Amino acid sequence: MTAVAPERSSPRRARPTTAGRPGRLVGVDVARFIAVFGMFCIHFGVPFAGGWPEVVVAQFFSGRSTALFTFLAGVSLALMTGRTTPPTGQALRDAKRRVAVRAVVLLVLGLALAKATEATGFLLTVIIPFYGLYFLLAVPFLRLRARGLIIAAAVSAAIGPQLSFVLRGWIAADTPLSALVSLVNSVDPGHLIAHEGLFDLLLLGFYPAASYLPLVLAGLAVGRLDLKSLRVRLRIGLIGLALSLVGYQASFLLMPAGPPSPVEGTIPVGHPEWLLAANAHSGTTFELLGAGGIALLVLSICLELSDRTGRWLAPLAKAGSMALTLYAAHALALAWQITTGGWPLSGVPENLAHLASLGPALPMDDPNLPWFPRDGHQPEGMVALINTFMPEVFLVATFAFTYGWRHFFRRGPLEALVSDIVRWTTTSRNPQRTTS
Repeated sequence: MTAVAPERSSPRRARPTTAGRPGRLVGVDVARFIAVFGMFCIHFGVPFAGGWPEVVVAQFFSGRSTALFTFLAGVSLALMTGRTTPPTGQALRDAKRRVAVRAVVLLVLGLALAKATEATGFLLTVIIPFYGLYFLLAVPFLRLRARGLIIAAAVSAAIGPQLSFVLRGWIAADTPLSALVSLVNSVDPGHLIAHEGLFDLLLLGFYPAASYLPLVLAGLAVGRLDLKSLRVRLRIGLIGLALSLVGYQASFLLMPAGPPSPVEGTIPVGHPEWLLAANAHSGTTFELLGAGGIALLVLSICLELSDRTGRWLAPLAKAGSMALTLYAAHALALAWQITTGGWPLSGVPENLAHLASLGPALPMDDPNLPWFPRDGHQPEGMVALINTFMPEVFLVATFAFTYGWRHFFRRGPLEALVSDIVRWTTTSRNPQRTTS
């Protein structure tokens, strides 16, 4: 996810995609910003909006911002490992090593962030540790060209969610697999620290790799294409539109009413029929088609708009180039809101606002409950003002921070940290500086 903000574009038609380093695709950074902006809207509320427009925007981003974020992880993998030409020989071995190290760093960083933001409870599941496993699982696919990656993505999208459902059923029952999971969890540092251990990331968590890896492989496949080509952009946009229509419409035809109760996260093991749904974050084949198609369409539009508008989208690109930093900042801000009692002030759904205001009546036996103040207090003064206008405050602060930071530094704080660790740990066998 390491990225560099755009510099002044050349007047030539083929060059507006460059920024900071030759050949940089500004549209990818813009798409990254849209992904994190969607998460801002889900957790803080939609800035400068209220009523039904806010509801519509929030519902659109629900699940789709995560899918776009995950899809762009695959695009990033392609951009850092040869772009249109997969590496071979020593270059392939070096690329695998860099990606593996990056995966481990993201895993450790994500676990630290998950622990630091555990006050958010069920309101936020930190996706960064899942990213680490996605990257590790994608390593064997780095040698493939676009066609092979498309096949791998299609097969994993067709099989992965169903296989995940079956395995989770075995884990829930009294089976040897259940005993193995319990044994591993008892010594797994990730599970013990933040309930994001190996099996959590692979099968049992909110964004399990068994369900979401197809989006990474699809992004890797798209990143292997010539994304500077107008024809390629048009093609992936039309394919994305078609996939989204097929995914959502097929789900509606097969299950018109949807699940009888709200589903957030993977499908419960007692309801195999819900695998036909396309609910946000469900990780079903139909959701992958629908949300993944939207991700393709968004990337296509962002790439073309970035070329045609020149520097008009530079603020979005600068923010998108620091997506990892902004994601971590928004998670920490959400935890702060919850613990200060100010989260309900920013216009959250009524049922959640009521839960947050229960105070002493809050359930004591739910470990996933956010850490709402037990005395039911709400902040006053400046803290109350910030919480009330958190969607607007955080958006303005995002642009101010990214503009100021990029004026002095090439990368965002966390982006630089990850890239430097990768470079330091791989420099002995690969003296070339790693960029992504």
